[in-house]
Amino acid sequence: MLRHIFSLTFPLYGFLLYGFQQSPLTGTWELTRIFRAGPTPGTRVVAIDSTVYVRVTLESHPGDWISGMLYRRYFGEPERSKVEAGPLRGTGRFIIGAELDQPTWQRARTLAWTVGVGDTLRLGTPLVPGADSIELKRVRPDAPYPATVVEVVTAP
Repeated sequence: MLRHIFSLTFPLYGFLLYGFQQSPLTGTWELTRIFRAGPTPGTRVVAIDSTVYVRVTLESHPGDWISGMLYRRYFGEPERSKVEAGPLRGTGRFIIGAELDQPTWQRARTLAWTVGVGDTLRLGTPLVPGADSIELKRVRPDAPYPATVVEVVTAP
């Protein structure tokens, strides 16, 4: 056993295994729920053109760096932006950044974390103005865009 650990190929195997590990964020994510604070708690379904809709595709790279594309519809107006992300060491959370054009140009940075078995991604603000947080579900890259999204209003 020890001769395998000290052989020249062992570090190569370790590097290759590390390089093939994917971030839990790799894939295509689509907005399913928007969380907002309001005076009357409740849930309602809203058309994606009457709010801000988000779909993001992420790809992991060696060294924990993540890149991708953000597809956003700001009240029906399409917008596309490059995304960069990376892990927040030791927390299981990630920082995601993108440049947004609507309503005014801004460099947005938000915290992201997976929920449950990894098929749900929760993000903080600012990708959807006025939201406390948003929830995205993993979808196929060629999945059709939905017509609606769920808005959850919680008591302040």
